[in-house]
Amino acid sequence: MPSARFDAPLDLARVQSAGLWNSRLILVGALIAAASVLAAWGAVATGWGNWFTTTVIVIAAAASVSLVISSLIRRRMLLLLVGGSGTACSIAESGITLAGAPEIAWGDLEFIAILNDRPRTDRLRGVPLFGRLGELTIKAGSGTILCEIAVHDGEALRRRFPSGAAARRVTLYGRWPDGSRRGVLPLLLDAVLSEPATEAAVAAILSAATEHGVPTAMHDSTVANLRWKAPRLDPEWPRPVS
Repeated sequence: MPSARFDAPLDLARVQSAGLWNSRLILVGALIAAASVLAAWGAVATGWGNWFTTTVIVIAAAASVSLVISSLIRRRMLLLLVGGSGTACSIAESGITLAGAPEIAWGDLEFIAILNDRPRTDRLRGVPLFGRLGELTIKAGSGTILCEIAVHDGEALRRRFPSGAAARRVTLYGRWPDGSRRGVLPLLLDAVLSEPATEAAVAAILSAATEHGVPTAMHDSTVANLRWKAPRLDPEWPRPVS
């Protein structure tokens, strides 16, 4: 039986909310960075402070810069993902398409891996500081359900994108004896889809891939996910046991 066409519509309210949260995180990070610079200047000018205050200022400055950079990257990736389409993921008999990316034929796929990071995220929620930070990053579009679409020739896929910035969504790995480099195009499903659409997309993607003979895997552990996919991406890794 051929695959029925499936479209996963973008949750525009979720995407817009993530954009607002990223803007807030960027503003907070910039304010903390500015306060750290002023505190450092004051400490030097007045000779006040010791190793402890210096350490606190350095940590605050580093954390704020990291927050701004990660928020800027996340916001840019969301904009690239959304593109000009109202669909995050489209499945057809000919292949699979992500928003802002060209269609990938089933025969060009190496595998599709789904990582459910929710168990780890739920455990972190019990840790006061990390739990709160985790909630904020999720609101800002980090997502917990990661779909990775791996292709045999990542360089060829990159060349099909309309711009260099969009092409860099495809991560390239080591070169194989035939000269090709595997490429992975990621999609954080629940960052841009509603909960029902996320569940439907996972089921549809795995079903269609299996139907077309594409290897699939779904893990709830980053370690298990890495062990499964790494040997299929990079020839320097040991081959998978099964």
